Formats: sequence, structure tokens, C-alpha cells
Amino acid sequence: MSDAIAFYESEPARAKALTPEQVQRFNRDGFVRPLDALSDDEIGNARAYFESLLNRMQAMRDGRNSYALDGYHLRCKGIWDMARHPRILDYVEDLLGPDFTCWSTHYFCKLGQDPKRVPWHQDATYWPVRPTMTVTVWLAIDDVDATNSPLQFMPGSHRRGAIEYVKAEGATVLSQEVEDVARFGEPVANVLKAGQISIHTSTLLHGSEPNQSRRRRCGLALRYIPSSCGSVAGAERVLNLGIPCRGELGKWRHNEPPIGDDLRPLHRHYRD
Repeated sequence: MSDAIAFYESEPARAKALTPEQVQRFNRDGFVRPLDALSDDEIGNARAYFESLLNRMQAMRDGRNSYALDGYHLRCKGIWDMARHPRILDYVEDLLGPDFTCWSTHYFCKLGQDPKRVPWHQDATYWPVRPTMTVTVWLAIDDVDATNSPLQFMPGSHRRGAIEYVKAEGATVLSQEVEDVARFGEPVANVLKAGQISIHTSTLLHGSEPNQSRRRRCGLALRYIPSSCGSVAGAERVLNLGIPCRGELGKWRHNEPPIGDDLRPLHRHYRD
């Protein structure tokens, strides 16, 4: 098993939900978007479900903020079900092949006038899974445009291996920051309508600025990995966190779906 942080190309010839050209674009740029995923009724239900979770969590008054719904897919049936949405899985299968699991989820909810930024980073430098073949489906719960802090992608940066980073300072959501990103080119704003998705690879540089608008910008990140992949030494517990999606599970545990929603505090579950 490779411990290197590297990009692994997808095979355009196996595309069914995507076109071969979209897979080629994913290989070239490190992301593909926008892709239609949910119907109007489905996204209405998904938004209402998120708002219910957020309201219930905030009512506990335990200090968790709008970014704290991280890793609840084994506790919340609605998140589990969304991670197994057939249309989303069809797109993922085109990139990862027939055997994969969803090992991590996170609602990234920027409320209106939110001063926090997501620094430029690579997901792969945070995550203890190898090889670094994870793809993230970013599902827009709200409409995302240039005014409410869209995610920014740096095309082509996914092919540079591990990029040096420093500790992020100030009002940030994450702790790592890649500096001087202009040396990598021009960023692309991930503008999406609610119910659409983007998919990006774990080695792609991405980030977002504070939300200076009065409109919320929420997205659900669903992270999928081929079941042939595993963990770095000492982080084997991550193999217990997967949602079975398609094909063989490999080293990943077969979990059963949650019955309802358990929003009791959840500690960081895959990294010390």
C-alpha cells in the first residue's frame, strides 16, 4: 500500500453516469462540476433535515457551532441515506470503480456574515487513509454563488503531491494553510444550485473566504474511497467508520444504518 500523497487517475472508458470527457476533465483539473443530483423535492427535504439537525444541536447549548456536524453518518439516518443516494453513487462509481465505501461526512455551514474562512489546503494531508484516492462529493444544500463564499478550486494542483503548509492563523475552520496559492494559477469558484454536486480529489488545493453576505451557504461533504484502500499505521479505527455503498468492503467494517438521529457530542473520530 502506498503511503505517498499522490493523485490516481480515473478510467474514462468506464463512465456511465459521467461522460468520458467529464472523467478526463476530473483527471486534468482535479474536480468535475456542476452535476445534477437531487430533485427539487429531494433538496427541499434535505435542507429541512439539515436545519432540524442544526436546531436540535444548538438547543443543547454545549458550544458546538454550525460546522460541528462532522462525522455523524453512523448516528444520523438522514446523512447515511444521503451518502447512499443512487444518483450520487453512480457518479462516484465512474471515478472509483465498483467497490467503494463512504468513510466520512461533514456539513460545512457558513451562516450569513460568518467571519471564518477555510484556508487553502489539501484534504489528503489531514486524512489517515491510503492510498490517497478519496473523492469528495460536495452537495449544495443552499444555492452557492459568487456572493456567499463559494468553495474555490485550484485546477491542476492535485498533481503536485504533498504541498507544504503552515499553521493557519485567525478566524479559520481548519488548521492547515498553503500560502502563496497564486503560484499555482487562477482559482475556479464552485458555483452550484441547491441539489447539484461537485466532486474533487483529496490532493486538490481548495478553500473559501468568509461569507460576507446575509445568505447562508451550506454544503454536505460526502467522502468516498475504494474499498481496496486502508489506513496509515495507528489509525486503523478509521476502518470502522464506513457506510457500505457498492461492491466488496475489503478491510472496511460492515456497519448497519442508524435507526434515527443521535446528536450527542461526538469527539474527533479518525485523528488525534
